[in-house]
Amino acid sequence: MKKFNYYQPPTLEAAYGLMERFQGEACYVAGGTDVIVRVKQRAVAPEALVSLRGIDGLKGIQVNGGLALGSMTLLRDMERAPVLLQQYHALGQAVGVLANPQIRNVATVGGNLCNGAPSADCAPPLLVMEAVVRLEGPGGTREVPILDFFTGPGENSMENAEVMTAIRLPEYAPGTGSAFVKEGRVQQDIAITNAAALVVMEGRTCRKCRLSVGAVAPIPVRLTHIEALVEGKEMDPELLEEVARLTQEAVRPITDVRSTEAYRRQISGVLVQRALRAAVADARKEKAPTGPVQVQVPIDKAFTDGPRNIPVTDPESGQKKEIHFTLNGYAVSVEVEPHQMLLHLIRDQLGLKGTKEGCSQGECGACTVLVDGMNVDSCLYPAFEAAGKSVTTVEGLLGEGNRLDPLQESFVAHGGVQCGFCTPGMIMSAKALLNENPHPTEADIRKGISGNLCRCTGYVQIVESIQEAAKRK
Repeated sequence: MKKFNYYQPPTLEAAYGLMERFQGEACYVAGGTDVIVRVKQRAVAPEALVSLRGIDGLKGIQVNGGLALGSMTLLRDMERAPVLLQQYHALGQAVGVLANPQIRNVATVGGNLCNGAPSADCAPPLLVMEAVVRLEGPGGTREVPILDFFTGPGENSMENAEVMTAIRLPEYAPGTGSAFVKEGRVQQDIAITNAAALVVMEGRTCRKCRLSVGAVAPIPVRLTHIEALVEGKEMDPELLEEVARLTQEAVRPITDVRSTEAYRRQISGVLVQRALRAAVADARKEKAPTGPVQVQVPIDKAFTDGPRNIPVTDPESGQKKEIHFTLNGYAVSVEVEPHQMLLHLIRDQLGLKGTKEGCSQGECGACTVLVDGMNVDSCLYPAFEAAGKSVTTVEGLLGEGNRLDPLQESFVAHGGVQCGFCTPGMIMSAKALLNENPHPTEADIRKGISGNLCRCTGYVQIVESIQEAAKRK
């Protein structure tokens, strides 16, 4: 991996200044779950990463005459937001199956869009919901319909120093339903194909239809000509078959390591048909009204016209520096490199070997630790971002007299440990799950550990170990 400087500007203006200073040799980083992987793969080689995590006003959810999302809102928080679960259903479904819990705990909605991936799971729901994104940069503020935002694979309409600050969705109309569906090789893989549908129903007649499909063209696609066919008609089997056929004709898939062109074409029609059917069913459900709410940092500033009037300050140095945080209950001060990940800080400098390095790309979960109680992949978590936070590794679960945590005891008693390499990360994800949900179902458990791979067994004894630990709580 090429070494880079890592900057943490406190304001947007400071971030713009850094991007202009590096003249195209720097990248913004939100959660970092895509950019850092690409740096490790040598797909990109920036001189600097400019973190947006410390900038106020970019994170939050508001409902008041529509829905507003700060671009830095974590997918984890969207996954749990009642308004997405109850009304903006397709978007809630999409974030709930995006990657795995460790990724969702740090990845953001803005990052998922700005990467410009044709397979981005947030794109189809936001396309059918006719979202508008707000972009801010040195030249001012502008709003762009998401239909015009994507320009090519890995490309979008943003200028070099611009930041996506917020996403707006129109008010939820009576009789509206939406749905998202996805096909992938395995649960946490990116989509082979994904699709979303939104309808406004009046009795059995569809008054409004919006359809979108992803991973089958250079950009996520709105199927406008098929929408026009559906509107004004009753949703019958013949119409749904025609929707599937026309979708297969409209897409332009490719063959790659995940799928063939022929399979993508076939499944795209099936998924759009399923999404449309599910959206109609969703429209017929009675949905509870949702009043004005705010989650985390208010994002009023993201929708305020005119300058922010925030004083420009120099960002912290992107060079080596000393950070202070809590590790397993103890205060720690340590000097770290800007390109260093939390994994290597824990293992190499602090000597805690329970945290393992597996894939180093956020897929296997062997490196899972808790940061402020949330399970994250430490191989993708910049060490600079641990400053001021609480970090827990598997060593931190031991009680007085080196007594094992009840969760660890359950793994021993039920044979949840095989070779043991994946076990520390598996236990840390299970710990995070039980801390949030003391009495999970088997489905909850399997979802909670979906970001942790075990190459020795079929997960049955692992699930039983977690179930037993839950009973002892």
